[in-house]
Amino acid sequence: MSQQRRVACELLILGLLSTAFLVLVPRRPIYVDVGLGLLGLSLVLLNATYTRTQVWGQWSLEVERAGWQHCVRVTMLLTIVAILVFLLMGVAIGYQGAGWPGVAARILHPKIPFAILLYLPWTLIQQTLFQFYLLGRLRMLCPVRHPLVPSALSGLIFGAVHVSDIGVASLTALGGTVWSYLYLRYRLLWPLAVSHALVGTTFYYWVYGYDLASRWSSFLAGLLYGR
Repeated sequence: MSQQRRVACELLILGLLSTAFLVLVPRRPIYVDVGLGLLGLSLVLLNATYTRTQVWGQWSLEVERAGWQHCVRVTMLLTIVAILVFLLMGVAIGYQGAGWPGVAARILHPKIPFAILLYLPWTLIQQTLFQFYLLGRLRMLCPVRHPLVPSALSGLIFGAVHVSDIGVASLTALGGTVWSYLYLRYRLLWPLAVSHALVGTTFYYWVYGYDLASRWSSFLAGLLYGR
């Protein structure tokens, strides 16, 4: 079996199973997503040598790994732009709801740093699944010259996982496209995971007014104390 056929069968089976799951269970408790993410990560790591050598090994790096500082600068610049947009939206929403005290409560939420730290391992898992695993296989099946095509496909699939919330799905699709494009260029996951944690946390707190840290704290407490 050729590599392309193997990858096509692999993604077809995965796509059918994932679609059925998302249709049957559109809204899920966090432990289900985390459990599936860890299972997926385990399978990806077991097959990591094949992915690294046979999938990604087909293409040379556009920027050598010595240029990781450039990757960090570009990624953080784009991240700051997104955060500034969310900041403006958060100020507008907070002021409309409760004036300047509402702005302060939303923008200066004391749990934001804690939420970023809790969110970071989860974003690293997602970046591994969608950039390291999925993106390389999509590029193998769509051998077009412009990297935006497989990047956009990966971003759309990333967004589809969050389809139960259109706002989150749209943002994730856009972010997934940008992160995929950056991974094609630099092949570094950790700056993308940091970017995802920063963008996701500020979006949830400033735009949605959602306490992400409390959600993750409850999940971890349940794991530790069986509650």
